[in-house]
Amino acid sequence: MVHNYQIRVRYSDTDQMKRLHHAAYVEYLEVVRIEMLRDIGYSYANLEKSGYLLPVIKLNLEYLGPAVFDDVIEFQTELKSSSAIRLEFRSVLTVNDNAVARAGVELVCLDAQSGKPRKLPEAMLLHLHSLSMDD
Repeated sequence: MVHNYQIRVRYSDTDQMKRLHHAAYVEYLEVVRIEMLRDIGYSYANLEKSGYLLPVIKLNLEYLGPAVFDDVIEFQTELKSSSAIRLEFRSVLTVNDNAVARAGVELVCLDAQSGKPRKLPEAMLLHLHSLSMDD
């Protein structure tokens, strides 16, 4: 399943060269992951309230071209793999059908109190497994 989401580049996210600052891509990717989970029925806020955390453990970001103020970036994101405690997302970012970046983000599920690895909720695992491209 490919999840599509758009974000318009804010002026405050640009650098002196009038391009989207490289650090803003990481923030935008987080917004997209949270919205993807929400769209498939899993609120990140509710996961946290239930004692789960999903910190990033790996991030790969390849810049292919510029995005500038007021551009609309289209994020096409897939869940590439999932296991009992890990999720891996891949995204292609485009502006006017031109790729501006590719990203991979891996998350691990932790228990909020102990900080130790914790299995994702069973219902979520079953649902995510059906969406994963690498199963």
